[in-house]
Amino acid sequence: MVQRRLELLKMEGLGFNQAEIVKQLSEKYQCSTRVIYYDFERRPSWQPTLLQLSDQEKILLKVINRYEQIYRQAAFKCLTAANENVRIGALKVMLVANSKICETVVLPDIISKLKALEEKARKGVFVK
Repeated sequence: MVQRRLELLKMEGLGFNQAEIVKQLSEKYQCSTRVIYYDFERRPSWQPTLLQLSDQEKILLKVINRYEQIYRQAAFKCLTAANENVRIGALKVMLVANSKICETVVLPDIISKLKALEEKARKGVFVK
C-alpha cells in the first residue's frame, strides 16, 4: 500500500492525470480501480504521514532539496544542450529555481518577524 501511494504521488508529480494513474496502478498492483480512487479520496489523511509533513523544518529541507535538484538538472542541460533555445530555457529554469530557493529560505524568517511585530502592536508597543 505504501509503495502504491508513493508511486501515485510520483506519477501525479510527473503530470499524469488521475485516470491514467488509476489505470496504470490498478494494473501494476492488481487491484480494482476503486482502490486507487479511494487512495486519491483519502490522501489528506495519509500523505502528510507518508511524506513526513508534520515537521516544518523537514518540509523546508525537502523543498530546498527539490529546488536544488531542479537547478542542477537545468544547469546540466544548459551546459550540454546544442540548441540555443534549450540553453535559454534552462537558464530561465535556473533563475526561477534560484529565486524559489531564496524565497523558501528567507520567507520563514520574514513571517516570524512580522508575527513579532504584530504581537508588539497588540500590546501597544511600537517600534520607531
